[in-house]
Amino acid sequence: MRYVLMFLTLCLCIGCGAIAPSGDEEAVVMKKPWFFGHGGVQRDPISAGRSWIAPTSSGIIFKVTPITYTERFDDMISDDNTPVDFNAYLKLQIKRGETPVLYKGFGEHWYENSLAPTFRAIVRDKASQYKMFDLAGNRIVLKEIEDFVFASISEYCIKIQLPVSALQVTIGAVTPPPEVLEETRRTAAQNQSILTQEARAKSESSRKQAEINKAIADKAYQNQMGMTVDDYLHLRALEIEKEKIELVREKQNVSIIMGQGIVPTFGVK
Repeated sequence: MRYVLMFLTLCLCIGCGAIAPSGDEEAVVMKKPWFFGHGGVQRDPISAGRSWIAPTSSGIIFKVTPITYTERFDDMISDDNTPVDFNAYLKLQIKRGETPVLYKGFGEHWYENSLAPTFRAIVRDKASQYKMFDLAGNRIVLKEIEDFVFASISEYCIKIQLPVSALQVTIGAVTPPPEVLEETRRTAAQNQSILTQEARAKSESSRKQAEINKAIADKAYQNQMGMTVDDYLHLRALEIEKEKIELVREKQNVSIIMGQGIVPTFGVK
C-alpha cells in the first residue's frame, strides 16, 4: 500500500504544470478536478512568479498594465454626407486582483465581445454629428468628441460591472476621400489666384490715381507760374538731371551723361 501511495504521489508531481506570469501580468486558474471537489475559476489570481497547478487545471494570463486598443473607421458619414476615415484609440487597464472576476463574467476575449462594439457605436454616433471640415481641421471639435466618448465608455464599464478602468480616448487624424482633398486643393488655388488678381488690380488702380493726381498738380503749377508747355517740360528735364546727380552724389568713380543735348560727361566724387 505504501508503495502504491508513493507511486501515485510521484505521478501527480510529474503531471503538475507550472504557470509563471510576468510582473505586468496576472494568471487566472481554471480548476478541473478528476474525481471530487468543485471546478471553476480560482478566486485569487496568480501574480508575478512561478506557481504550480494541478495537471487538470489551466491558466489564462491577462495583462494588467495599460493597453491601447485601436478601432479603424472607414467611410464614416459625417453630418454633411461626406465619408471620412480615421482611427479611434481607447486606453484601458484591468484592475489588479480582479482578473478572475473579469474572466468569469466576460471571458478571455472580454474587449472584443463586451466593449469594442459599444465603443465603436459611441464614437460613430458622436462623430457623425459634425461636418467633414470640422472633423478634419478643428481640434476643439475632436476634443469634444474625445471627452464625450471617454465619459460614456467609463459609465458603460461601471454599468456592466466590467473590472476595467478607461484611461484615455484619442481620435486620430480625420482624412476625407482623395477626391475631396483634390477639390479642396483646387478651390484653395483658385481663391489664391483671385486674391492675387484683386491685389494687382488694386495696386494698378492706386498707381493710376497717383499719376492723375500728379498730372493735376503739374498743370496747376504750370498755370500758377505762367509757363508754356515747352517751358514746363524744360524745367522738368532739368529736375530729372538734378535727381540723377543727387542719386549718385555719395558714390565713387561714377560718370554721368547729361541729357537735354548736353554732350560732355564728368565724374562725381
